[in-house]
Amino acid sequence: MQPSDGSLDPDLARWLEDPRVALRVPADLAIFRNGANGYLSRAPKPEIRTVEDHQIAGPGGRLSLRLYRPTGDADTAIVVFLHGGAFVFGDLDTHDALCRRVARRSGLTVVAVDYRLAPESPCPAAIDDAFAAVVWVRSRFPDRPVALAGDSAGGWLAITVAARLAGLEQPVKALGLLYPAVDPRCSSGSQKAFGRGHMLTRDFMAWAWRAFATEGMPDLTKADLSGLPPSVVITAGFDPLRDEGYALIDRARAAGVHVVAHHYPDMIHGFAGLPQGSRRSDEALDRLSEGLVSALIEGVLRGG
Repeated sequence: MQPSDGSLDPDLARWLEDPRVALRVPADLAIFRNGANGYLSRAPKPEIRTVEDHQIAGPGGRLSLRLYRPTGDADTAIVVFLHGGAFVFGDLDTHDALCRRVARRSGLTVVAVDYRLAPESPCPAAIDDAFAAVVWVRSRFPDRPVALAGDSAGGWLAITVAARLAGLEQPVKALGLLYPAVDPRCSSGSQKAFGRGHMLTRDFMAWAWRAFATEGMPDLTKADLSGLPPSVVITAGFDPLRDEGYALIDRARAAGVHVVAHHYPDMIHGFAGLPQGSRRSDEALDRLSEGLVSALIEGVLRGG
């Protein structure tokens, strides 16, 4: 495989020249979270008809959710969204703008989950919180189809929870994944090619996996994917996680899962949610939204 599959977007290339944008192993996690969360929370937030904050009884105490309704019509389908942040940072505010955009572009109700973070609450705390959120959604919106979606580490959680639900009476009907994290070994060609100088670093991601991982953690590189629902997957050319996204797509398709994949060769990890924006962001969220709508409303995921 070639070290890259396109030319890096020039606006992103200029932004990456600032050494402060690189994610590095933090010396002080509280300071790091404050800075990273604050930066992501500055993303422009489009107007949306309804935003509601809820607290439910979660497996580790009170669990915060945020519900987004783009219209006043009845809720037709629900997308449970699990935020990225390498399992160690991120919250409802860091992905508020992204969830608003997905809700507006899809016309679907979105429910974001403020799951517990590592290292204070390692695996399976985040999985359990996401599962509890789905249970709440099922009780709040009975008989409505439900999808799971997430970016980066949130993609790993979405896949894992979807697999857990696959054998139950009400599995989720679709998966929407933005540049998902899949492989804790961080040994792929793209990790080695783009693990420095492209915002997300290999060292940081390896440290974050160690903070999150526990014995018995699901290994998506070896897991049976055949029970997954129709999925739409977004990947980026200059992303350290690119190759694990490719491998996930190939393995899911080999297992009989219908996967629509969209690749953005000039983009970096996290491009759809960057506060300064990117010229591919709206297009990627349109493709994600179209996939979720087609699977949830039309009952089939269209595309290649």
